[in-house]
Amino acid sequence: MIIPKYNWYNLLESFDFGVEVDMNENVLDDYIALLASKGFRLSDGDLHFVDFGRHYTDASEPQVKIALEVTLIKQLSFDGSYFIAVLESLVNENITSKQKAYELLDRLQTNNERKHSCTVG
Repeated sequence: MIIPKYNWYNLLESFDFGVEVDMNENVLDDYIALLASKGFRLSDGDLHFVDFGRHYTDASEPQVKIALEVTLIKQLSFDGSYFIAVLESLVNENITSKQKAYELLDRLQTNNERKHSCTVG
């Protein structure tokens, strides 16, 4: 069975919550409100952790928004450690656009698959 190359960008675009990054000051608040309007509510603890992650990594609101979106779609719920890992990667690479974020995730996934592959024989 051949599995096609996993493409983060196409997967995440198919779940578009209308979260194209803009530079408004309330980017994150607007995104959280949009999620709530669609029936997905983060707990107070999750929201505090998102705020903690933002300050811990010194991330911009667009970076936090992208990391949150990726976390919710990939993990199907809020996972704090996954969120922090994605957010740290975005900050380290100075990425603020969804397109560049998904390219980074593709690259990281490819590198991770290479580390875990082995040959027999």
